[in-house]
Amino acid sequence: MIFNNLLHIMQRSVLFTWCILLIGLYNVYAQVEIRPTYREPYRPVYHFTPPVNWTNDPNGLVFVAGLYHLFYQYNPEGMVWGHMSWGHAVSKDLVHWQNWPVAIPEGPEGMIFSGSAVVDSFNTSGLGTAAHPPLVAIYTSHHIMDSAHTDLYQQSQHIAYSLDGGHTWRKFAHNPVLDLHMRDFRDPKVWWYAPDHVWMMVVSFPVAHQVQFFRSSDLIHWQHTGTFGPAGDTSYVWECPDLFPLQIYDATGKPTGKSKWVLMVSVQYDVQYFIGDFDGRTFTADDIRQIRKVDEGRDFYAATTYNDIPATDGRRICIAWMDNWAYAAHVPTFPWRGFMTVPRVFTLRENELGIPVLYQYPVDEIEQLAVDSMMIVHRAVKAKHPLWVHDYPFTVGKLSLQLRKIKDSFRLAVARHGDTAVWISYHPGTGKLQVDRTHSGNTHFDSRFPSVTSVQLRPAAHLRLDVYLDKSSVEIFVNGGEKAITLLFFPDAHQTEVSLETMDGSCMIDTLKLIRYPQAAYLVQRKFVSYGSHLGH
Repeated sequence: MIFNNLLHIMQRSVLFTWCILLIGLYNVYAQVEIRPTYREPYRPVYHFTPPVNWTNDPNGLVFVAGLYHLFYQYNPEGMVWGHMSWGHAVSKDLVHWQNWPVAIPEGPEGMIFSGSAVVDSFNTSGLGTAAHPPLVAIYTSHHIMDSAHTDLYQQSQHIAYSLDGGHTWRKFAHNPVLDLHMRDFRDPKVWWYAPDHVWMMVVSFPVAHQVQFFRSSDLIHWQHTGTFGPAGDTSYVWECPDLFPLQIYDATGKPTGKSKWVLMVSVQYDVQYFIGDFDGRTFTADDIRQIRKVDEGRDFYAATTYNDIPATDGRRICIAWMDNWAYAAHVPTFPWRGFMTVPRVFTLRENELGIPVLYQYPVDEIEQLAVDSMMIVHRAVKAKHPLWVHDYPFTVGKLSLQLRKIKDSFRLAVARHGDTAVWISYHPGTGKLQVDRTHSGNTHFDSRFPSVTSVQLRPAAHLRLDVYLDKSSVEIFVNGGEKAITLLFFPDAHQTEVSLETMDGSCMIDTLKLIRYPQAAYLVQRKFVSYGSHLGH
């Protein structure tokens, strides 16, 4: 009897000891696994990613006191969508990012969906003082009324404010500031409309394929002023609208003295835009039938632009989520999921018919990353005699290619090893440009990931391509920004080569320049990495 009791006690003691050891080992393992090293295989160097966990839409882009603020949809508790809050990072140059604590967390009122941020310079809200005006975030609260039925929800517009430059945030005590008692009503973009000295808001009615316009004198009381839509692409829900003016340049890049307003709307997997006029109350498009994409690639969504860029700068700077809802939950990255695009500058330029179209190009600040370069000039490429760059490993940087006398089609390969690469092809007779990532590395994690993207250009025997490569992404800008194509891909370590070949004809390389940037993210971001953000904290 005594022996049996002793044996039972010993067994329990051993079991308890093993449990403690396993828990300890698990905790150590978890802490190690969730700490970002910025040496991860797919971690980009100059594209923003959160240290850990899930991200999607960029939010609240605003420039304050010398800092570019980037808020973003963030799950503090894991690598899949949920518990949406506003993550936060800042930068002095749009390249090096410092991670700040979660700005606006999920609360009893609901998840914190997308929105915008403004500097209330005149303290119209009364939330600060004239000497110390508040930074105000305007966002959608997604309130689920019954946790057992997540499809039963309401969305309304709330505000939060900061009195210390964005370090800490308080939710407004009298939220919501705009509630239509609707299920789908989200993603407010707010800006100061100087001609009328009022705040304007454009916000989405997703299912109706409309955006609504409101105005306010204080960011708290809002009056409806107009509606736009349905128009253009109505195949999926409308989200994340943005409206802004741009000067128009002629085809040579000279100012015309004219300007137009651009309305951007995300449509499930793409971002479309309209060009037209805004009268301080509503937007009128020049053409409501034509579908124009901001970016032709598969991984560009929820694009939004910065508020409060100084007039001395004057750029309209955009960031988008570099991912796709079809497979975002399955991309093979760890310990984070979700990327932001490179910041881009938008302009309007007239085409050959005198119609303004959207041009875009990465911000100049990226050029500071250049480490070394190589150049090939005035080289003919003929069938069966490809140009192949073997001895200059190229995984992070900028490739600039100018071709002329293109006869028949050609193929440019980046991140190549054998037949595995991202393939960019062009036919001068049809003007068809294609980007093929079906054999670009790891494509098996989701059947919807392998794809060929086609873009229609004006047929021509010359072409300019600027290709920004960053470990697991490629952003292609055609003819100085006339078209943009953004794609993720997940290569292995051997995919470092570049090649150019023609099918049956030939082409002349005016210039092919490869500019390498630092090849590991920790070399760029390490001094800004915050290890205070871990899974579940």
